[in-house]
Amino acid sequence: MVDKRHEITLKQLTIFGISAQIGLGILTLPSNLAKKTGHDGWIVVAVAGCIMLLLSIFIALLINRHPNNSILDINILLYGKYFGMFFNFVFICYILFTTSLSSRLFAEMIKISVLSQTPLIVTSLFIFIPTIYQITKGLKIICRFASLLILAHITLILTFLLIIKDVRITYLMPVAKSGIITIFKNIPNAFFSFLGIELITIFYPNVTNKNNLVKWVTIESIYIAIFYIIVVAFTTALFGENKLKMIIFAMYSVERAIKVPILERLDIFFIVFWFPIMAGSVRSYFFSSYYCIAKLFKIRREKLLIAIVFIVVMIIGRIPKNLEDIFTYMNYAALLGAANILFIAFSFFISLIRRR
Repeated sequence: MVDKRHEITLKQLTIFGISAQIGLGILTLPSNLAKKTGHDGWIVVAVAGCIMLLLSIFIALLINRHPNNSILDINILLYGKYFGMFFNFVFICYILFTTSLSSRLFAEMIKISVLSQTPLIVTSLFIFIPTIYQITKGLKIICRFASLLILAHITLILTFLLIIKDVRITYLMPVAKSGIITIFKNIPNAFFSFLGIELITIFYPNVTNKNNLVKWVTIESIYIAIFYIIVVAFTTALFGENKLKMIIFAMYSVERAIKVPILERLDIFFIVFWFPIMAGSVRSYFFSSYYCIAKLFKIRREKLLIAIVFIVVMIIGRIPKNLEDIFTYMNYAALLGAANILFIAFSFFISLIRRR
């Protein structure tokens, strides 16, 4: 029986997925793509978005066939006890790894933009205080808070209008100059920003109304893709590909470039709105890690498990020595995440063949 604290609606599950996906990856995506594909980064995002939409539909069809089972149960059902447990272990390791990297990157972002003199370990501790509090309250509360973050997404996009006069469409021309091969070859570079859709496979049994899952997953994927295309295209058109290559956090640089009378420093508003968005992404992965471990190993001591997961995440997060190391490990996480998403989508066809 599902704990009442973790019962959610399908709409809330969709918002949870959006919260997991939009956060940290988009901060570095424009500059990373500019280095690889020049001004064609938005095309890479569009193609990656279409691929993720297709994979998301397969994932939705899989869990629709097993409405009362999480991906942990489905793996054992399709692949047997031993192979299923192995795939579950890999899945949990991936989520823990992504949680650790996300929290570390979030701490680095805070250090660069606000608390330059504060030790990273202290910043990381403060990041997890609201996260741990919400986790103790349950998935329902996490999803309700994530609903507010949609307003933050819209608000940040609207701030782009304040500097739209400085945008040069010519910076996006000619379209597909880097070549079709280069564009498709760099799709994996956009994958880290799309990670998160796989988390809905954990919590689908907690959904009280299970109608139209494919519709809501499609809405989620299109929302994410459009948001990313706008950000990548706008930052490229504003800075140009050459300058964009030298910028680490493009969205933060956009807000710093905006000059508004009276308000002056609009980057403060970016911090107010974007920091909760980044925290939401970390929170989604942290809760997923905790929930999967609790389910897989049938651990009932909630507070102890949260403490253990927190310690593990902090330890792994300290492994990268600098930002360059973080980005290197993020590439590994993107590959591991893509492998997990492809595997879950592939499992749909296995379920059809085995009629399970």
